[in-house]
Amino acid sequence: MHSWRILILPYIDQLELYQAYKFDEPWDGPNNRKLASRMPELYAMSGEKRPGNVTTNYLAVVGPETVWRANKGVRFDEVKDGTGNTILIVENLGANIHWMEPRDLSFADMDFKINSPKGIKSKYVDPAVAMIDCTLYRLSKDVNPQTLRALLTINGGEKVSRDEKDGWHLLPDGRKRPLANP
Repeated sequence: MHSWRILILPYIDQLELYQAYKFDEPWDGPNNRKLASRMPELYAMSGEKRPGNVTTNYLAVVGPETVWRANKGVRFDEVKDGTGNTILIVENLGANIHWMEPRDLSFADMDFKINSPKGIKSKYVDPAVAMIDCTLYRLSKDVNPQTLRALLTINGGEKVSRDEKDGWHLLPDGRKRPLANP
């Protein structure tokens, strides 16, 4: 099994790295281990890419209720809650997942609290998420756990409001977010 972060390399201008990866060995096999230091910059939060860092800050949330089902793709028409209301990728600080490792967050193990190492956590005050439709949102600590859970499911049928009071806001420019612990 190989990480989605490896599989999308050709689509993020990393074809050479993708071609160097050996799919006939594990992600941490002898050849692939040599590629670890070549982590693409976009797999680390802004300012976190530095020599020796192989930890990604962008994770999927995996589970049968989410867009990331184990060993099964999801078609757009299966996303009944809407592509603008369904989270694709989350920020995480603390899970310490190697960028090549085929591991992400487990929906079943999340506590659905903002700034929890078992879920969505950032070095910024408000962690960001990418929706299936490519919009970016920041999530305040006030996001209700039920709302966060609803945003992660593809066909729960929950109604979610985009009102500012609900704690999720469009993110026009992620680089302008205040740090959590400056």
